[in-house]
Amino acid sequence: MKLICYSLCSFICACLPTVWGSYSFALEDSLRTTYLDTGYNTFARPLANVEVTLALNLITLNSLSISEQTMSIAGYLTMKWSDNRLDWSSDPSYSSTIPAIYSNENYVWRPALIIENSVKDISVISDENVLMRLESTGNITWTPSGIYVTHCETDVTFYPFDTQECDVTVSTWGYTSIEITLFIASEAVRLSYYKENGEWSYEGFSTTSATNTREGSSTPQVSFKLKFKRRPAFHVLNSLIPMVLLALLSSIVFKLPPDSGEKMGYTLTVLLAYAVYLTIISDDLPSTSNSTAILTIYLLLVLALGVLSVIITIYVLDCHHKDEDVPVPKWLTRLSTGCLAKFACWKDYKCLCGRQVYPDGNRRGYPKETEMKGNHSDEKRAPFNDKECTHDSLTWKDICHVLDAFFLSVSHYNCCNDGFIVSGIGDWLCCQMNNQSKIGLLIARNTTYFQ
Repeated sequence: MKLICYSLCSFICACLPTVWGSYSFALEDSLRTTYLDTGYNTFARPLANVEVTLALNLITLNSLSISEQTMSIAGYLTMKWSDNRLDWSSDPSYSSTIPAIYSNENYVWRPALIIENSVKDISVISDENVLMRLESTGNITWTPSGIYVTHCETDVTFYPFDTQECDVTVSTWGYTSIEITLFIASEAVRLSYYKENGEWSYEGFSTTSATNTREGSSTPQVSFKLKFKRRPAFHVLNSLIPMVLLALLSSIVFKLPPDSGEKMGYTLTVLLAYAVYLTIISDDLPSTSNSTAILTIYLLLVLALGVLSVIITIYVLDCHHKDEDVPVPKWLTRLSTGCLAKFACWKDYKCLCGRQVYPDGNRRGYPKETEMKGNHSDEKRAPFNDKECTHDSLTWKDICHVLDAFFLSVSHYNCCNDGFIVSGIGDWLCCQMNNQSKIGLLIARNTTYFQ
């Protein structure tokens, strides 16, 4: 019995080195000497046409600068190609024990690639600290990492609800399209380690392959187009809504009566407040001339209307304080009763035109047909008639009332038009954005409509 147990233990011990000790330093050193150190040239391509497959592993978006038109991302490229000189799968002395080894660019041929649209560094992608995985079948995988800063053509027309698409273009350097062919992996952009950016959300990607001509030779290139959408909440709450509220205040100045004494002070205060706040948020507005944001045009128009309201207020106050002995010009009377009053207030228009001058010099209205009592018992109040409006029937204070009512109506009309225009733009944008963007856009659209 003891003999049987001893024999079994001896058999197990004899088998252990074969199972656990199959890999050895001497064996890998021999493999490297055979395949890498003997007759291997790192400048010679493994094939006449090497097929390189690329994938972009995105880690995070560092920044997307509108003014500089640049995008900075952190990530790494996954490159795969085949080198038949490093195929030991048919060698039984190595294939069954060493499935893969590791080396770097100093000992193994690699494709010379560059980031073609880089604005920081256009040197060949190289990193001797990143190891290459060499499989027994000759397949090689290399994953150099870096911070890629590329040019990005931005469009801020719909700021702060804009979406930007930026490219990372990879091309060969030195090798032509006959010598190296670039392919895009089935999973072109990988997000296994991606971390979200606070200002931009990742929306997706697209890829393109093309052939570029450099120094008279065609070179292959592939582009990874990354799509990012701005998170609008910060800009809506800190820029858009306050500006809309200030624009609303500037139109209410025409509601104040000239006798209050605060009409001029109010309009100047609102204009100065708007100018100060515009200076504060100027850093948040996109500073580029390639495209102009609709919001920038809107802010400029509101500022212009604020200046115009100051000028109109000055004229209204001047009319209000004119001497009653100074007659109202005929053209101003015709303009007020024939156009401005009709557009501004239909009821007040009849009251203004119903005034005539009695022989005693008093101005009286004609609300209805009743016989007068007293010294003028024979006179009757005539019915309303547009033709009865003469230049003597309106006072300067009536002109002030008409102008205020007219410009108040125009302000409200412009606000409604702005709301409809922004609503149309918003409906179009809603078709282009996801549900989160739709919510922010509806908030901005409604606030603009009710300004």
